[in-house]
Amino acid sequence: MNVAIVCAQGLGDALLMMIVAHQFKLSGYKPTIFHNYAKELTSLFKDVSILPYPSLDQLEETLARFERVIIENDHSKRAYGLFELREAKKLNNLIFFFPTASSKFQEGDFLFDPYLPVASNLCRACQTTLQIQNANKENGIHIPKGAHYRYPKRIVIHPTSNDPKRNWLSSQFLALAYRLQNEGYSISFSVSPSERTTWLHIEKQGFQLSSFSDLSELSTYLYESGFFIGNDSGIGHLASNLGIPTLTISGNPKRARLWRPDWHIGHVVTLPFPLPNFKGLYLPIRENFWQRFISVSRTLNAFYKFRESICKLQ
Repeated sequence: MNVAIVCAQGLGDALLMMIVAHQFKLSGYKPTIFHNYAKELTSLFKDVSILPYPSLDQLEETLARFERVIIENDHSKRAYGLFELREAKKLNNLIFFFPTASSKFQEGDFLFDPYLPVASNLCRACQTTLQIQNANKENGIHIPKGAHYRYPKRIVIHPTSNDPKRNWLSSQFLALAYRLQNEGYSISFSVSPSERTTWLHIEKQGFQLSSFSDLSELSTYLYESGFFIGNDSGIGHLASNLGIPTLTISGNPKRARLWRPDWHIGHVVTLPFPLPNFKGLYLPIRENFWQRFISVSRTLNAFYKFRESICKLQ
């Protein structure tokens, strides 16, 4: 049976929906994944077909040939185009996965449990909605050839994400790096090539600033490191997927509970108390000022407790 998985556009979304693809593959299906990181993802997932998204006017023709199509709802034009095709009964093979409640939900779709991480939700969806027996969270990622766990004292700090409002302040990351360096850790900041010029001041402070041209190189670097610290981002999911302990900094406890990395040992440091977000009054306090309520000391203490929990498991 040929099945298609249409991911949301983020790297983390692709890694997570690869759980569904891999579980289908283990059950004898032939999955095709649609995502615009097709070329980059192929280096990490060598035994599945990964294609760019079809254009909006090609959705029906492209997806009609599959017996089942699994779609992660991301409120995009693509998702709404697929809703319209289902409602018009032009495509009857669509199953939607909803991270949050939606009026578009129909019998046979899957709604995430907000108290479980997405990876665990997808495992449950495979077991129940898709009826894949013995499904688990594995997504079939390939460890880059030649990669070895070499630098247990290296901490990779990824200070960016695809949404600037999710980012802890650069001054806070720098202060945290100094504190961890004083503890004997080797600190490496990692950003994309397009972000590098914005972060050159890190090198002037004596820290390594790395950037990689493709996901395979970045994956090797992460796999050989001891820890990962960063914002709510796809790179955090990649680190967890590679078996690296991850510390995620987030100003949105509700979102972090659902979207936290969930393949390997991980911890989320978030607000010490509820912070209001009065959007209706145009006072998005949490959205704009959450960073000021997660101090460097709070994050460092979270790292200590996180590290201690890892030691107990070893």
